[in-house]
Amino acid sequence: MRVSLFLRSLPLALLLLVACATGGTGAAVALSDNLLFVCVQDEAEIAIIDMETRELVHTVSLTELGYSERSAPHHIQVEPDGSHWYVSLIGDDRVLKFDRNHQVVAEFQMETPGMLALDPGSDLLAVSRSMSAVSPPRRIALVDRTTMESEELDIFFSQPHAMLMGAGGEYAYTASLGENRLASIEIASERVELVDVDGPTHAIVQFAISPDGRWMAGSGEMSGQLLIFDLEDPAHPRLAQSIEVGHMAFDPMFTPDGSQVWVPVKHTDDVVVVDTGSWEIVARISGEGLDAPHAILFSPDGGTAWISNNNKNPHAMHGPVEDDGGDGAVVVVDTGTLEIERVIRLGRNVTGIGMRAGGG
Repeated sequence: MRVSLFLRSLPLALLLLVACATGGTGAAVALSDNLLFVCVQDEAEIAIIDMETRELVHTVSLTELGYSERSAPHHIQVEPDGSHWYVSLIGDDRVLKFDRNHQVVAEFQMETPGMLALDPGSDLLAVSRSMSAVSPPRRIALVDRTTMESEELDIFFSQPHAMLMGAGGEYAYTASLGENRLASIEIASERVELVDVDGPTHAIVQFAISPDGRWMAGSGEMSGQLLIFDLEDPAHPRLAQSIEVGHMAFDPMFTPDGSQVWVPVKHTDDVVVVDTGSWEIVARISGEGLDAPHAILFSPDGGTAWISNNNKNPHAMHGPVEDDGGDGAVVVVDTGTLEIERVIRLGRNVTGIGMRAGGG
């Protein structure tokens, strides 16, 4: 494995002290129980933010670990107990496993990995394909997180990108960027059921599941719609609602209490808030730092939303983008007032985020 043995041997506390002396990370502060892991894709870095102090406390440089400048870390998942975390590297065709001291302990190879979905009740990690892949295999990967051994499962449609584990871990879901289709995967049998999705060409980017497991939200990049699926029959999601939110809708997320679903909309540089009782838009959030918003996570108490932003303006679907001349950011929003409380600038093209919560 291509890593710097010296850097990997250092504990996190010593890394923080060294970084503070060299200017490599933010201030060396005591870590809280809640950490946010952020992909800074065009810098080949993972930024780690203390969610209580709202400060950058550590930066993992993938080039210092032997990976390429174009490794393109894209999406992150964190074990519920904080023992390990995982990141997909689009450019280096790998998924890495880190321990709690941010040392690489395992990896596996996969052509253009994209989104990650972790089942907290088992050892399963599901991996889809990157949006940037021109013609990726029509397969997803199912990975044993303990051994990091993987197998690829045929999905039978083009560009499987969205990736979600359903409530209870019995089903996983993926969707096509090129066809109006999603797939449900029964994990035990690996049986794949294809479901056609009505409407204009959607290009479903990502899914989110409601806290009670009843609803699944999908974002239509091309259609600009938030798609709400009823999971009463988990093998056959049924489209129940289509809500116009705006061109280039990205990774949606339900609030912890399930009362709302938030949707980043890249084209309009805002975040749409949808009430799950009426399925109507109740707010749009915009302001400093919200520039091509990408993904959202909520603090464990639901009091704040943490929103990643590319700071890039797409000219066309899956086409070239124009850098706005500044760093992307994580923006912290008060979910009660919908006011922006903090903008944390991190680097070029901030994308996927993951969270360690609760003292793991």
